Amino acid sequence: MELELESYRRCIGQQLEELELLNSIYCGAGELQLLDAGVVADFNEFNGATNPVPSPATLRSHLEYVIKLSLPGKRTVDVRIELPHLYPLVELARISVHTTLLDKVKEQHLKNEIAKYLAEQCHAEEPYVYQLLSWLQDQIEALSLRSSSDLESPPAAVELPRVATQLERLWIHSHHIKSSAKRQEIVRLARQLQLSGFSRPGKPGIICVEGQPEQVQEYWRTIKLLRWQKISLVKSEQRQRKRLFDNFSEQLFNASDNGGEEGVMNMGQFIRFLEAHGTGYMKSELFGID
Repeated sequence: MELELESYRRCIGQQLEELELLNSIYCGAGELQLLDAGVVADFNEFNGATNPVPSPATLRSHLEYVIKLSLPGKRTVDVRIELPHLYPLVELARISVHTTLLDKVKEQHLKNEIAKYLAEQCHAEEPYVYQLLSWLQDQIEALSLRSSSDLESPPAAVELPRVATQLERLWIHSHHIKSSAKRQEIVRLARQLQLSGFSRPGKPGIICVEGQPEQVQEYWRTIKLLRWQKISLVKSEQRQRKRLFDNFSEQLFNASDNGGEEGVMNMGQFIRFLEAHGTGYMKSELFGID
């Protein structure tokens, strides 16, 4: 409960700070319109309450607003933004564009590009609405100058065969992994999401997971919510054709034989393990070893 509350407060605090920034940028009449101003007061109350400690279940509404983007020729576009309570740490912003400047083909193309842009933010920990708005402005200006025929999909008859399902592999580095509860959760969640790979407890802590991109991303979003001194994503390997690990397991690689997670890592043992699984290249990424 404490971890969940901390995550909600962090995200809501970031949303309020971002809204303040946007208000200072889009400060003209009608440029930024809050759909429910009461949400801001509710968020401030939620983050400031100490007794009793609030529950995230009391949060009913999301922060929603419309920003009017200005384009050359005195044209404007309305961008509606809805922020789930755990944006930006876990959930993605929801974006929709309303304009008469684009026909159906261009509108669909823009929707697809927005979806791709948001998918790239799945590992974000900082707000990104302002960056997205700047990107959107450039995209819409460019689209207005293009011919719709350039954007139409090719006939299905000339479509190339689809390749096998593509996988994703993440390498995660933490300052340490010592808590037995955290070690169990790392393994439990990976197996629940049908991911393969390994975790190395101790100092440093190393996690590798591979599998379907949606499950891999869900794993990262969930794991980074745990209490860490420091945790970072070292490498994301996308569009992988096969798994390099048969299942998910905990590996110690300890120099001593005491079996505990406190042991010093046996670097030679770890590198042999990586090489046996076709991932020897990661010794450079993780430790700077050539």
